[in-house]
Amino acid sequence: MGLARFPHVMTFRLLSPLFLAIAVGVLFSACTPSSDSGGGATAATGDRLGTSGFLVTDYEPLKRWLDERFEVDYKHMTPQLIFDQLPLNDIFYETSNLPSGPPLNLQSNDISRRELLKKIANHWNLKMSLVTDETGTPTAVKVQG
Repeated sequence: MGLARFPHVMTFRLLSPLFLAIAVGVLFSACTPSSDSGGGATAATGDRLGTSGFLVTDYEPLKRWLDERFEVDYKHMTPQLIFDQLPLNDIFYETSNLPSGPPLNLQSNDISRRELLKKIANHWNLKMSLVTDETGTPTAVKVQG
């Protein structure tokens, strides 16, 4: 009653190392480092925190401003205070219905304003969009709770 009676057992025994090697390869290729400090992006996209499509503009000065990188250390920030802090405080915000939710604590050695605004929007479930004038030039960031 050898293995000849069960040919699928032999096939499985021969292929199992192959399946194991493939599974390990797939497992390790799926593991990518991630960090709250904004690491792990490709240099080609510059999108470290999934900000693709967030506050998109063709207005070059605003693009550069949004993508400029900073170090931040926020402790116990509320939605009412956060937009008055460096590096966010040098543009206009139109805010409405800001929540009183849990304070934001955020520390990063390398984060863009766009990424920072995205984290703020996600933390308090805020909607953010650009307000433009009649010529299409952005004039403010609209923030709604």
